[in-house]
Amino acid sequence: MASTPEKSYRELLVVKHFAWLLTSTGKIEVYNAQGTLQQLPLVAAVTAQHLANDGDNVLAQIGSRLERWNVAKSGWETIGKMPAVTFGIAANRQHHVFAITGKGVLDVETGKSYLPASSPNSQLRQLTGFGQPATYFMDSEDRLWIGFGYGEWGGNIFTFDTNKHEYINLRFNKFNIELNPIKSFFQLRDGVGVSSGLQHMMTSGTLAEFTNTGARIIYNTWADRDTIPTKQPTFTEQPYIGPATYDAATNQLYFYSQLGVYAATYGGSLAKLASWHKVFEPKLHWRYGQPDAVGSPMNVLAMLPLGEGKLVLLTQNDGAGIWNGQSFELLQP
Repeated sequence: MASTPEKSYRELLVVKHFAWLLTSTGKIEVYNAQGTLQQLPLVAAVTAQHLANDGDNVLAQIGSRLERWNVAKSGWETIGKMPAVTFGIAANRQHHVFAITGKGVLDVETGKSYLPASSPNSQLRQLTGFGQPATYFMDSEDRLWIGFGYGEWGGNIFTFDTNKHEYINLRFNKFNIELNPIKSFFQLRDGVGVSSGLQHMMTSGTLAEFTNTGARIIYNTWADRDTIPTKQPTFTEQPYIGPATYDAATNQLYFYSQLGVYAATYGGSLAKLASWHKVFEPKLHWRYGQPDAVGSPMNVLAMLPLGEGKLVLLTQNDGAGIWNGQSFELLQP
């Protein structure tokens, strides 16, 4: 069992094989793919609320200021103002910045907010504003994906086209949003992947891909269950799916579960767990009363590829760590 670190992290992003982490107190730490802390005094000196990718640079919300860390110049540039309280920030390919607030998606440049007209989840029809999302993601076509998890009430997905300034009506097809609290989004070759998981009497989870034709199920734990009543998977045998990610360089799709990290080659039939292989299973801490927990290995908030088969994981109780292809090591500041 790993020792509990003195600090925790709340946000993670990867820029050019470097992991940028935001601590619970707002300090920024940067690690290379080998897990070595980078000495960047100007980065360490600020206190930020949120981080975001901006091409090969990094955005940071610092109070009501919007700052960009220019990687090539190793310095901060003030690029705008924004509300002091937001749920997250993101930039599209035109370096146009958007924030998620209680009023919806805010165009930081114009100051105009956009709230969707309705909720895809039929159990939650009234929509007067946004709360804290479970995850959000800017895709390769400048669409901002915002995901929510409501436990036994399922989840929600809102997709905002940042160029047209309008929400997209998604076709969910067989992806039942009323049963799928959202855990993560990730870029795939032909669309955007989504992972969801629920622990409500039984564990369950889904991986799906949204393309121009709507949602396509990649893997669903309920569909994978043995149909013979006496051979149903037990509580501990069925994956409770958490964050997932895709490494385009290796064409590997990964998902996290209480059983460990699983991987498979993207593009084939992945409807059965037997089509996946377990990569590793780190031992992490668990605390009673925390949400969405069925045991210590489930306590992961985000997972991103670092390249060359390496992954960086943001955990709830053990800080962050890197899978280097051979072992999982917690980062030591």
